[in-house]
Amino acid sequence: MIKHVVWDWNGTLVDDVSLCVDILNHVLVAHMKPQISVDLYRKTFFFPVAKFYESLELPSSGFEYEQLANDYIKQYRNRFRECKLHSRALETLEVLNQLSISQTILTAGEQKDVEAFASFYKVKQWVQCIDGASNIEARGKEDRVAAHISKLELDPKDVLLVGDTLHDHEIANLVGCSALLYSRGHVDAERLRQLTDPVIHSLNDVIKWVRD
Repeated sequence: MIKHVVWDWNGTLVDDVSLCVDILNHVLVAHMKPQISVDLYRKTFFFPVAKFYESLELPSSGFEYEQLANDYIKQYRNRFRECKLHSRALETLEVLNQLSISQTILTAGEQKDVEAFASFYKVKQWVQCIDGASNIEARGKEDRVAAHISKLELDPKDVLLVGDTLHDHEIANLVGCSALLYSRGHVDAERLRQLTDPVIHSLNDVIKWVRD
């Protein structure tokens, strides 16, 4: 019986892939590198982000990488309102609450940013807490997951983590909770299926899964 759902934010609750790819393409052009399509991005994106940037021949460490990260997040903050929540996201959060299943957000996004984004999208009312990073470089999620689960005071087997990347599956395994991967985020369904099954195609499927 699932008693708690831990949500990823980017790509799972909020549909920001197109925005992220558009900003990334601005970065690539600025560094005289070829642009990337949304499809190719979803077939190749991985954590840590610095290593993904390295695979695109972008700066991945030092001052140049810090500057790149700062420019990227500045654009994201200015444009995040272009994004919408994934279909049925709010409905799913509300139904889980009605089922007395508590919910939190564990994200690689910076704490203050995700709090602001979640407030804008009217998500904060449904979650106990938002656990974000202390940096803007999308790192450290694996270092926080154990403490996040511990604070719930639940057996990890009673906790479900819902995310959209291979990394989400990895961090669920770190603490022994189950994971559901969502196919409409930053990683395509084919890559997700190579790692785990089932892969869900609608957030509403989370409700069906916790009821089974």
